[in-house]
Amino acid sequence: MYPELKNKIVLVTGGTRGIGEATVKAFLEEESIVISLDKEIPEKPLKNVIYKIVDVSDNEGVKKTITEIGNEIGNINIVINNAGIEKYNPVHLTDEEMWDEIMNVNVKGAFLVSKYTIPMMLKERYGVIINVASVQSFAITRNAAAYVTSKHALLGLTKSIALDYAPYIRSIAVCPATIRTPLTDWAAKLEVGDDPKKIEEKYKEWGSYHLLGRVGKPEEVANVIKFLSSNQASFITGSSILVDGGILVPLPISTPKVI
Repeated sequence: MYPELKNKIVLVTGGTRGIGEATVKAFLEEESIVISLDKEIPEKPLKNVIYKIVDVSDNEGVKKTITEIGNEIGNINIVINNAGIEKYNPVHLTDEEMWDEIMNVNVKGAFLVSKYTIPMMLKERYGVIINVASVQSFAITRNAAAYVTSKHALLGLTKSIALDYAPYIRSIAVCPATIRTPLTDWAAKLEVGDDPKKIEEKYKEWGSYHLLGRVGKPEEVANVIKFLSSNQASFITGSSILVDGGILVPLPISTPKVI
């Protein structure tokens, strides 16, 4: 579908599950050279994926890994900063350890990976950096102060990269709503326990908040990421693209009766 992505070197953080894994598969379809950065290798590795084990919040680890990629494979062309974690608490119950963990993975990780790949992109005078943010970069749920802050921060990072490195590097934030992933499975179990029936009921409830009446699929986000990485999206940079099933459209207020 996007022939220009063939043989492009694509780096996906958090590429072993959820949106990250779906994104890896999407670029494999285009015959890109796909590298997954994660803290682990999946039990069933995907064919033709290059797996690198690293904690994205570790400066020296990220620097070393990206340098190795440059020396062994070539300059990275496209980065998908997808690695992220979510934990819950309002501000006064969020301890420093939780705050630092979320900010380190969600924000510092995206910063470090971008920092060490941008020089490669400038050499090529070409690059795309996509940060996976969230609808919670705009409208938020209760009791998620650190996560919400981290996702807002990604919009600032996206705009800064877009401005500072134009016209050679495009940077875009992709902002999903509820997508069924291992992370949302975990969140569902926090609320209702391990009963599969109750988990499905929780997903139906979450789906009802979206105009499309369901939660999203990882591949639906991955397909948007792939499009934004392609030449078909060559005039998009600094933007935040919602992949939210319409969840942010309605206002939760009553309206006059239609006459």
